[in-house]
Amino acid sequence: MTVICSTVSYLKRAAFVVAATAPGLAAAAQEIASAPVIYRSGDWAVHRTQDSMSDANICTAIYRGNGDIQLGSHSLVIAIAEGTENVTLRFDNEPARPTRLPKGPEWSVSAIDIEGADFTYLLQSKRLRYRVLTSTAYVVEGDIDLTGVNDVYNNIRAGCVGEPMAD
Repeated sequence: MTVICSTVSYLKRAAFVVAATAPGLAAAAQEIASAPVIYRSGDWAVHRTQDSMSDANICTAIYRGNGDIQLGSHSLVIAIAEGTENVTLRFDNEPARPTRLPKGPEWSVSAIDIEGADFTYLLQSKRLRYRVLTSTAYVVEGDIDLTGVNDVYNNIRAGCVGEPMAD
């Protein structure tokens, strides 16, 4: 059985950005959020869907049932309804990271994409706070409890092993 671990490229392909205006985009996020839960830890739940072309499993963790916040095998992606002009991240109680401009994919899919060294750091943290200045000049802030994120990450990396859980 082939397994695809959720990544930003899958999220872009699935067009998961719920708040976008096209009705099909919200449907893709809803599909993930309504897919069977395979594993839970903390406020995170791993959902398993299938790629419609290859039938490969796709593993995605959702935070508190919110399809706007998705963890995959290489990144955490947070949908921002009104686009991103700049992003500030703060891990645990450390000082906030310097504000940065959105990377190309973040701007084009209207999301924060935490990958690379920041993703590795996230997996070692207990809390993530973010602030985004949107392209319509609104400030969007969030606070994510990362308790259990390592457990769900390990389940994703293992191919979202397990049988669907009863709610």
